Amino acid sequence: MKDLRKDFNYENAPLQMSEGHQQLFETKLKKESKAVSSSETLQKIAAVLIVALVSSILWLQTPPDQIQQNETSNLISLGDFSPEFQKIESFYQASINYELATLETGDYDDLVNSYVLEVEKIDGEYKRLQNELAQQGFDETLIEAMIENLQLRLELLQNLKLKLTELKTLNHDSESIYQL
Repeated sequence: MKDLRKDFNYENAPLQMSEGHQQLFETKLKKESKAVSSSETLQKIAAVLIVALVSSILWLQTPPDQIQQNETSNLISLGDFSPEFQKIESFYQASINYELATLETGDYDDLVNSYVLEVEKIDGEYKRLQNELAQQGFDETLIEAMIENLQLRLELLQNLKLKLTELKTLNHDSESIYQL
């Protein structure tokens, strides 16, 4: 290959722009920025309208008795009874949130969705336990059930991560066998 840098003499002939080049460039830049800003505002307005439309549809489809139930339910956390319970609940909630945030689904969306649906069901049971605790007050069996609920959700998510790792390893191993 030939090095073309030697064929051009950059040091002797300084590069100069034609007259008015910079002004022409600035006017084109201003025109493009105005066009972009108007399209961005239209996109923002459309996004706000879509969000408003979807939320109003969801609000209208919610039965009134469910709205009333949501307003009247006072959820009590374990921390309302003691700082130790607060630490336990915070630990499990943080661990669950971490596991959810670090999930890598890969090609196994169906498996992940089934696990997430199960975790959501268990979370619904946890909210029911919170409502029951709010009505009955301090009850050791309810508190134990809430802690076990948190543990179960965390274990499910950890099992999901293990399964995904195993499936990815099996998939990688089978690909390496075919490549040989």
